[in-house]
Amino acid sequence: MMTQSKMSNGAGFRTGAVAAGLVMIVGLFVAGPVGPAGASQVGATVAGSGAGASGTVTGWGDNSQGQTTVPAGLTDVTAIAAGLHHSLALKSDGTVSAWGWNSDGQTTVPPGLTDVTAIAAGLYHSLALKSDGTVTAWGWNGDGQTTVPPGLTDVTAIAAGGFHSLALKADGTVTAWGYNLYGQTTVPEGLTDVTAIAAGLYHSLALKADGTVTAWGANGDGQATVPAGLTGVTAIAAGGAHSLALNNDGTVTAWGANAYGQATVPVGLTGVTAIAAGIRHSLALNSDGTVTAWGDNAYGQATVPVGLTDVTAIAAGSFHSLAVVADATDLAAPTAAPTQSPVANGAGWNTTDVTVDWNWSDEAGGSGIDPDNCTTTSTSTGEGELTLQATCLDLAGNTGDADYTVKVDTVAPALAPTLSPNLGGTLVAFGATVTATPNASDETSGIASSSCGAVDTSTAGAQTLSCTATDVAGNPTSVTVDYAVGFSVTKLSPTKAKYKAGSTIPVKFTLTGAGGQPISADLAAQLSSDCGATVTLADQAPVCAVYDPAKAIFIATVRSPKTLAAGSTVPITITVTLDTTTIATGATSITIAK
Repeated sequence: MMTQSKMSNGAGFRTGAVAAGLVMIVGLFVAGPVGPAGASQVGATVAGSGAGASGTVTGWGDNSQGQTTVPAGLTDVTAIAAGLHHSLALKSDGTVSAWGWNSDGQTTVPPGLTDVTAIAAGLYHSLALKSDGTVTAWGWNGDGQTTVPPGLTDVTAIAAGGFHSLALKADGTVTAWGYNLYGQTTVPEGLTDVTAIAAGLYHSLALKADGTVTAWGANGDGQATVPAGLTGVTAIAAGGAHSLALNNDGTVTAWGANAYGQATVPVGLTGVTAIAAGIRHSLALNSDGTVTAWGDNAYGQATVPVGLTDVTAIAAGSFHSLAVVADATDLAAPTAAPTQSPVANGAGWNTTDVTVDWNWSDEAGGSGIDPDNCTTTSTSTGEGELTLQATCLDLAGNTGDADYTVKVDTVAPALAPTLSPNLGGTLVAFGATVTATPNASDETSGIASSSCGAVDTSTAGAQTLSCTATDVAGNPTSVTVDYAVGFSVTKLSPTKAKYKAGSTIPVKFTLTGAGGQPISADLAAQLSSDCGATVTLADQAPVCAVYDPAKAIFIATVRSPKTLAAGSTVPITITVTLDTTTIATGATSITIAK
């Protein structure tokens, strides 16, 4: 039995019948999200408070004891509970944070308390459900509300009333302890199949698997008189002297004390996913993440902060309210906007290695990229069409992948020019029309352009021209072609004649350019004077040919060696050289007679 001093300790409570306006704690906290009737309640969040997504806490209403001053840096909260003047938060790591009034140790969380899956707050006491199914309690124990029954295990949900405590067991039964003046801890005989529980100031509620509600304890304002025919309930909440039920169609049913409108559900309220009941006010969490409040607003507890959205859990204290606001969700991976240096040419090719800046970014409002885990630049190696790849993580852990294709050709084209027509290789006929073909090739990007200069055949002797080529990547190349302008050896004699070994053999020939055009007399005389035209029999020393201008022929006399065998064929070669450049060649042969 509590003392009057505790009852009047700033709360205005009395031990008589519960009256409208009496101060109380929300007392609706149950382990596990409240689901449809019959759903398992084994879990780790606050009954009727929402889905339990992690986030930060927002508080409003009475802050006389700091109960709405959320500790700086408190994050990763999955569940909340609100007492008379204190608040609790369950973190995703299974630890509990508490703040506000600590008159009886209600915010002094037991050292080493971990593995918590649900929390509940009474007027001056606090409860925690652990993952092993046991309950830890702390705070004021004047009525035994923190004296957990020995051997209590397999608990799946908890609730804290004004001065009493409830536990839902895995077998669907309810255990109660603490203050019992109004029978609030006298669980109805035979009560089973319970899926959720709630504790008000002096009354208790149980939601059954069939969607009906059972109530016991104080009933001075009808708070324990469940409306006839109420079914399809998915969540419950118990206030000072009023009760709430969330129906499976998203509407709310309320009964009990209504002096402050706490049981007058706003007209048209639908789409509700969670509920909470304070001393004289009520809260509803809507499916769009907003909160609706009604009832007593003396301390602003029913004035929902403007712009409050993304709420995942709610709790109602005596004169204050709490909400968990979901952490910003970032499901999108970073994206890249790659740029390359140097910039490719118009055909998309580069003549040097390419460096790619990936330029990662996260979506607007996203978590931002993690610079320590993002590829910032990549440089190509090799030739051809190359694909560079990169990855980037944002601070939420999403991985972005990107690839970028570059085309690199650092090798200039190859040139293998040819002259056509020709007298053999790079020897072309004097006066002929000759074309030089560059024959350019490139193994990577291909040839963009190639050409050779004009072939000048107007002057006999050594000549040069240039051929150039550029590949598609832009690599240039050029070569110089050395060629000779000369003549054909014509009217060559003897031809396959027979001579005895040791014979003197006259060799005659003419030199003609394109179209049979004869060599000029001046050039012929020069060749004759310089011994530019020679005749060689077999491997003997060359003999100078002399030009006969009257007959326009070159003549040379050679002698066959006496050692030549009869019947053998002896080659005769003609070589014409102008300033060390061969401008004509010819060949014939004789046969050694018997």
